[in-house]
Amino acid sequence: MSGVFTADSGSQYDATFSYQTNGANVNLTGSPNYPARIKLAGDPGSGCSSDQYKQFNVAAFQGPTYNSIGNESARNILTGCGDRTLDLSLARNIRVGGSRQVQIRLDAFNVLNTVVFNARTTQLQYNNPADPITLRNPQYNADGTLVSTRLTPQTAGAGAVTGAQALRTVQGQIRFTF
Repeated sequence: MSGVFTADSGSQYDATFSYQTNGANVNLTGSPNYPARIKLAGDPGSGCSSDQYKQFNVAAFQGPTYNSIGNESARNILTGCGDRTLDLSLARNIRVGGSRQVQIRLDAFNVLNTVVFNARTTQLQYNNPADPITLRNPQYNADGTLVSTRLTPQTAGAGAVTGAQALRTVQGQIRFTF
């Protein structure tokens, strides 16, 4: 029997923005080469949550406005979910005469079936720099209910999970050596 325990604290990431109109760098900072950054206007949370639809608080962000100087927020302010998974392997060698033997092996990956979210929608989409608050890709309606068209990872709104590490996988092997 052997095993591997994997643990990490999660990688850091940023929330980003896009505008439907007038959101080019030259419109925001005055330079085509100097980008604006999303504005941090509250507590975004840690960046990892057990709620797959709300990994961070999207209301804590706003789009940058005209005359941005590109330092509206720090970098890497959010941290993804950490990985704590256990992989185990069990093998048994059985002699079947002389130098011949049969090995029966069972490998189990993520034995404890731990859910590790590893991707999320980090881009917040706004109308234009004159309206840097109205979100075009919300995960929740104004009344707090989930947007019914954003319930799958392919259609997820801002702050929602779009991917997770594989759940438990088991494989078996029989090997004959002669």
